[in-house]
Amino acid sequence: MKQKKEIRIKGPHLRALRGNLREILYLEWNERGCAIIDAQSDMLDAELPRSEIIRLHAELERNLNENKILIMSSIIVCGWCHHRDKDAIYNQSNHQWFCPDCYVEHEGEILNAESYIY
Repeated sequence: MKQKKEIRIKGPHLRALRGNLREILYLEWNERGCAIIDAQSDMLDAELPRSEIIRLHAELERNLNENKILIMSSIIVCGWCHHRDKDAIYNQSNHQWFCPDCYVEHEGEILNAESYIY
């Protein structure tokens, strides 16, 4: 089975459309992350028992990590350099998308790693 799948868009109008869609999705992802961080701040200001704060903090932290995994495993950003404006290569071994420059430069590391999602 192929180790990688490359998506390359040559037309300037389609590139612009792809860039705009990625930007919209990235802004939504960022807004969700900010909302989680705001909820963490609000929780600290609330008069709650310590055990409840610990439980809520763990839940919000898990939500923040899941949000990060969503963007890092998507075609929206490069899994290595986090750029959003380039073509993409999908690597099946770690289920992530990389820009062609990063894929060529770090191919050995990318192919040997399980995931760069952190």
